[in-house]
Amino acid sequence: MVSKKGKRKIVYDDRVYYWYVRVTEGSHRIHIISEDKKIRICSPFCDTEESVTPATVRGLLEKHFVEKEHG
Repeated sequence: MVSKKGKRKIVYDDRVYYWYVRVTEGSHRIHIISEDKKIRICSPFCDTEESVTPATVRGLLEKHFVEKEHG
């Protein structure tokens, strides 16, 4: 089970994921973790002026599964 403290919950394709943004020395990274911890995605977020939204997170999940399917 994933610690939920400081994370947001999103449901994608009937699975629960938790996500958060980590800021370090000018770089921002979006971290997405499946509830069972089998899927972990870490993606840089270049536009720091723009908010990370659930739509952004869904897009990253979709991209992950498309690449996995074709890669």
